[in-house]
Parts: sequence; C-alpha cells; structure tokens
Amino acid sequence: MKGAGESMKIAVIGDLHYPTVKEEYVLSQQKRQIFYESFMAHFFSVPADLYVSIGDLTNFGTRDELEGIYTIIDQHQKPFVHVLGNHDLYAMRREEVLQITKQDRFHSLSTDSAVLAFLDTAQEQNYEDWGGTLSLEQQYWLADVVEESGTRPLLVFGHHPVYGTTKNSSKVKRSISPDIPMWDILNKKQNAGLYINGHNHFNSIAAREQWTFLQIAAVLDEQAVRVIDISEAMISIDYVPFVDPNLRDQARNIGESIDHFSLNTHRLGTQADVKYAIPLAAPTIKIT
Repeated sequence: MKGAGESMKIAVIGDLHYPTVKEEYVLSQQKRQIFYESFMAHFFSVPADLYVSIGDLTNFGTRDELEGIYTIIDQHQKPFVHVLGNHDLYAMRREEVLQITKQDRFHSLSTDSAVLAFLDTAQEQNYEDWGGTLSLEQQYWLADVVEESGTRPLLVFGHHPVYGTTKNSSKVKRSISPDIPMWDILNKKQNAGLYINGHNHFNSIAAREQWTFLQIAAVLDEQAVRVIDISEAMISIDYVPFVDPNLRDQARNIGESIDHFSLNTHRLGTQADVKYAIPLAAPTIKIT
C-alpha cells in the first residue's frame, strides 16, 4: 500500500449478483460468462492500487457461484477485497464461504496516509431479514480502528448502509439495524471519514458532520465503477461508466432472467450522487 504523500486509488463496484444458471432461466451459461468476464475485465483495467466488491458478489452464495466468479477474478491477479453481502450468505454458512473466497471476515489496512476498514454486516442464512447487523466483536474492533486512525482519513467498506444516511437507508431491512450504535462509533473520528456501501441498488452520496456516505448501484442496473483517490489534500470520488451497448444489453438480459434480483426501474441517481470531493484538514503540528 502507498505511504505518506502518495496518492492511493481504490476501484469499487456495487452488487454484482453473479448467478447460478437454472434450467427455467431464459439465459445460457455462455451468455452469463460473456457478460461477467467482460465486465470484470473492464473493472480490473481501471488503474487502481486496490479493487473492492461492496458485497452481493453472488446472487445466492452457492458454491458454484462463488467458485465461478472467483475463477474470473483470479485470472486478473489484482489485489481484491470482497466484503460479504446478505446474498453471499444465503446458501452456505459464513465459514464455508470464507474458505472458498480465502478472504478475512473483517479486517483493516493501515498506511501513513489512510486507514481502510472492511466490515461484515451480513446475517447468515436469514432469508426473512436481509437487513444488516454488526456483531459486538466488530463494534469493539471498529471503535478501536476509528480511534487508532487519528487524523488520517478513514475509509469504511460495508455492504449495508448506516441507518438514515444514503438513499432508502431509513427503510426496513435497507441498512445496518438502527439498534446498532454505528453513529456513536463513527462520530469519534477525527478529521474526515468515508463510508462506502451497496445493498439498496441506488447511487447516493450523503454528508453528516465529518463523515461522507457513498452508496453504489448494482452492476446489472449500471455498468460502472467508482474510483476513490486519496491524496494529501482530499479524497475524490470519480465515476467511470462503461459505455458499451452490448454490455448493457447483456446485463439487462441477465437481470430479467434470474431470481433473487429485480432490475431497478427508477432513476439511479444524479451527477451529485456519483462524483464528490472531500477536503482533508492539514494535520496539526505542535510546537514545543
């Protein structure tokens, strides 16, 4: 990872929903592979130091889905982090999923210039409640990460939004449970923090005191990537759409064919919901 004074770029995608192809689908395995191989090649072609899936990488978390998408990911040999979404934990237990993905459940990366924290907000095999949670273990851990980050920028990646921040995050099952004291934890942050999530399939940016909240739409609705660039002066959020009619048509065909997913029929957001700049306060120098 980059050190002090160096810009760090992170490319992030929203809910991917790589699906099993069932007999009843009007979708072939070949067409599924063409889209996902093409989209992931576009994603990994974006210059970045780290590539992140914000959860729901798979459509139901089956072994064949996880192994299928990771076969594509591994071909690119790029540093990749997959935070767990609720769809990733429907078919199998968390331990089984992590064995396949070889990812940590939650963890942090720390450099001189920024701290990155990756959460697991998903409930395991809960088909009735797709809302988010955060274990006590993670709450204590995140509180420590917030404190230890000091004045360095802190970026937190979780599948579910913090309640009452980005679009639809105040609706039932659309956020981390409001009973979880997320704001009490995050509000201890010195200087700027950025929380990045998916889940609600809308683009949205919201600001609350020292925190900015970035929500990313689902890939089948919009073939695009967010690039987060961390420099000494600011955190900039850029929007990189893949303008490809074939890719768009392939995504729509998949979205119309599979279960456990519905294409978004509403406008996904405005320019203000995809591009943003967060100025960073200069660190205070004590003179003795």
